[in-house]
Amino acid sequence: MRRAWEKSVYAGYRLLMAIVGILPPRPVEALFSTLAPLAYLLWPAKRRIADNNAAVVLGLADAEGRPLPGAAAAVRARSLANYRSYGRYTAELLRLPSRSLKEIASEVDLSEAGILEELRARGQAAIFVGFHAGNNELGAASFGERNYDVNVVADDSAFPEMYELLRRLRASWGIKVIDWRAIREVFTVLRRGGIIVLLSDWGWKPDGTPCMLFGRWTTLPSGPAVLAARGKAPIVPFFVRREAPGKFYIAFGAPIDAGNGSPAAQVAATQATAHAMEQLIRTEPTQWNCFKPLWPSAHEQERLKDLAATMSAEVV
Repeated sequence: MRRAWEKSVYAGYRLLMAIVGILPPRPVEALFSTLAPLAYLLWPAKRRIADNNAAVVLGLADAEGRPLPGAAAAVRARSLANYRSYGRYTAELLRLPSRSLKEIASEVDLSEAGILEELRARGQAAIFVGFHAGNNELGAASFGERNYDVNVVADDSAFPEMYELLRRLRASWGIKVIDWRAIREVFTVLRRGGIIVLLSDWGWKPDGTPCMLFGRWTTLPSGPAVLAARGKAPIVPFFVRREAPGKFYIAFGAPIDAGNGSPAAQVAATQATAHAMEQLIRTEPTQWNCFKPLWPSAHEQERLKDLAATMSAEVV
């Protein structure tokens, strides 16, 4: 049943790609942006998640992360803005196969790319960490157009046909996709001084590394800090931000030292990453497509606070 659903979604996606690829971009982006809020209105479970996340980001959430009484209108407005942004992103993504690499890269401002040139000149590996925000695919294309050694770690456990489609598309840009289970391949990239790209906002998980994000305790994956420490590579936060239709800017945070890999170093590096991503996202929060639960209950937050204190005391 699940495979039939995945194949149906893939077939529909391919059809939309073909249609969107021949239509004028701006009207299509505007149409998708207008229609996307229907998902918010018709999908109650996702609506609650979007509202809870928006309430936290806005500072209008109660102890359990739900919108405060009287904050419904502001929270709803933010959630709808997030959905409209996601609708525009979907239209941009559907158009990618019909465009040349040079055309795609021309829309991305890499004014802050000096850090990439410095890393390449030194042969220094790096772990680039981002959130599902703006348009990361356009950022990948712009990196590939400049021949940076960029490798994206991805999960192929769902929608395998879609995964393969995007893998081939990224490969045509010079971007390699590495399966998340292929840890040896990841370290091969780090040894040769390449860049590993990881997205870290997959929803909070109890086995992640505790950190504060937008004033609340949650977790982010331990992978970036662990890989950075073992590979002796800095963590570099990034945000591919939409400035206007067809105009994007890649903003970077300061490189983060992951230390010696001890529990204390892991917590410190993860917290620094969370803070950097929060600062980047605050520049345009409506572009953060945060549609998974990102903060746990008040009780769980207390546990994470205690765990962070315990880990911070464990220095190897």
